[in-house]
This record gives sequence, C-alpha cells and structure tokens, in this order.
Amino acid sequence: MREIGQNLDSAKSRVKKLIGIPVLIKVNSGRGKSALYRGEVTAVFPAVFSVKLDTGELKTFSYADVHTRGVLFLKPEDKP
Repeated sequence: MREIGQNLDSAKSRVKKLIGIPVLIKVNSGRGKSALYRGEVTAVFPAVFSVKLDTGELKTFSYADVHTRGVLFLKPEDKP
C-alpha cells in the first residue's frame, strides 16, 4: 500500500524551495481548462500555500493540488 503522507511532504518541500522566486503557475481547472498565472510563493502553511500574483491578487492552493499535478510550477521566460 502506498503512503500518501510521504508524497505530500515532498510536495511541501518543493513549494518551500520556491518562496520568493518568480514562477509561472499553470492551474488545471478540469475538463481541459487551464489558467496561467505569474507570481511568487509568499507564504507556506501546514495545509496550504499562498501565491501573490503580479496583478496583486492573492491565490491559495493546497499541497494535494501540487501532488496530483493540478498545479504546475514553470520557469517564467524572460522576455526583453
């Protein structure tokens, strides 16, 4: 049987490494829909983490979203 907690801990550690780094976030909304956001991880909590977008909006996601690939972190491309 698979241990679920172990994978969530690895998702937490991956998110903690991204604090303060600009990222491009792809959020899968289901049924083939997805959205792209630019921002940075600002806070990490026991069950969720928050991302401040470039627009000033604050979004919150769970580590389960990262584990199930509902939230993907991409490197933002530097455009001159």
